[in-house]
Amino acid sequence: MPKLLGTAFFFCALLGLSTAHARAESIGPNCLTCQGSTYGLTIEKLPDASDLYKSDNLFDTYQVTLTIDTSGYDKSLGGVRIDEVAVKISDQINDAKLMSVSSNLDLATWKSVAGQLGNNGCTGTGSGFECADWKTTSSTLTSAAVGGTYTWVFNIDIATALYSFNTTDPALAPVIKVRYVDANDQKVGALVSETVPEPGTLALLGIGASLAAIRRRRQPR
Repeated sequence: MPKLLGTAFFFCALLGLSTAHARAESIGPNCLTCQGSTYGLTIEKLPDASDLYKSDNLFDTYQVTLTIDTSGYDKSLGGVRIDEVAVKISDQINDAKLMSVSSNLDLATWKSVAGQLGNNGCTGTGSGFECADWKTTSSTLTSAAVGGTYTWVFNIDIATALYSFNTTDPALAPVIKVRYVDANDQKVGALVSETVPEPGTLALLGIGASLAAIRRRRQPR
């Protein structure tokens, strides 16, 4: 029992690091659709002065940073680059914008598209997702070629209280989607579609929080 409590408190501590105004999680390389790459997601609530709509108290803006390390990508799948990425932190978005990309990419060649990412690319439909589409094939110099590490930064505006930093419900956890393509811009492998963190981690966080609450109740006053 002490060992179980220790493990639970460890995960509870991790949860505590994500309850104020920021949350950072990562998955991979061995998740179901990760294809050998590692994916990190950081979510930070921006101050009101940085809101997409500064005069509207009904919405909050979150900066969502997706970082993908493709150094471990399974090249046997045939992918040469990432063509599109998408993130979701809420079922409903008021507005969103792709703000920046890492220095090894060119923001001018990436287009922000509201909606889902499907097998054929950004769909322009579907609630909650914001998609980034690499919109040029004239040069590979600014593409997210397999082997590198890349970052996309979105500002996403949602209704106040629609996102919780300390959620342990997999249904409410952030979701990422990534599409790898070959030299002919054809999708290879499964479309990356993962909850961040994985549901098992969320379950452990929930257990840790519950056990912590039980221990607090049992402590003498």
